[in-house]
Amino acid sequence: MCRWSGWHRFALRRRSWVATFSLMINCTSESKSNIESAVIPVTLIAGYLGAGKTTLLNAYLRGGVTPGTLVLVNDFGTINVDAELIDYAGEHLLKLSSGCLCCSLSDELGMQLSRIGRWPEPPAALIIETSGVARPNRIADMIRVARRFSLDRIVTLVDLTSLAHRLDDSRIGELVANQIASADKLSLNRGGCLDIVERESLMRRLQLLNPTASVSYAGSSTGSPVGPAPARPMTLRRAGGEYDPDWQRFAINLPASLTRHTLESLLAEHVEGLARAKGFIQADGRHYIFQWSGGRAEWTPTASRLGTSQLVGIGFAGEPFESLITALKALV
Repeated sequence: MCRWSGWHRFALRRRSWVATFSLMINCTSESKSNIESAVIPVTLIAGYLGAGKTTLLNAYLRGGVTPGTLVLVNDFGTINVDAELIDYAGEHLLKLSSGCLCCSLSDELGMQLSRIGRWPEPPAALIIETSGVARPNRIADMIRVARRFSLDRIVTLVDLTSLAHRLDDSRIGELVANQIASADKLSLNRGGCLDIVERESLMRRLQLLNPTASVSYAGSSTGSPVGPAPARPMTLRRAGGEYDPDWQRFAINLPASLTRHTLESLLAEHVEGLARAKGFIQADGRHYIFQWSGGRAEWTPTASRLGTSQLVGIGFAGEPFESLITALKALV
């Protein structure tokens, strides 16, 4: 009787161990399944070259984001100036610097998304700052079909001072309109110098291009929604009306003897072929982060950097661009 009771107690104890072990396996499997099925929300920050996307992103990050948010920054040049300007923890910042993110970088973006999705501890959210020549609707389509990612929203930054000129430019007007029409939110920048008539005219054009997006001024957390953001259909095939300019890029080392006036004057003389330029430049005996867009030059003092000054830029194929490259090479 006692021997049976001992065996009985052992059997009961064994059942308890098996049940506990099975529960642990089920909990582990369920936890792993939950991790693998967790959806990573993605925010796209778009806008034409020089609109102020990096400044907007920095303001957004300083305002506080979900812990564990990953930021992916794309730039058109061989040096990623934008990534250097972002004030965010290094391990949560990825850089892409080999294209426009919607064409030559599509494979790289796809590989990055696949790799991020397999991380043991995936990010809580993903913010992508696109390059100024990217079409956010194409990137959005990639995200919609990517495993474990979900498009949260598209924010397009609009430079009001240059909006009319760019929409009327036959080379880039359709691209700028596409960036605006793709947005769930329009963030307006540099409108303080416009009078009421100019501003109302621009707002009407924005309304025609995208009547459903919420609108706010950069730096403001409030928006004025014209209507609810619609569920945007996928457009995996290139729309017949889309036109991409024949973009040309360059990267050139510049001498330390350069002056700010010399570089600004040269770029101003060749503005017809140039869309954007930036780099780490030593001029007048100091080190700068240099940015040029729409005829405006900005010099931001920075700490000394090893190596030579390097300027990267993007422009339109043709004689004006070739003339610009010749003039830049003459500085060396």
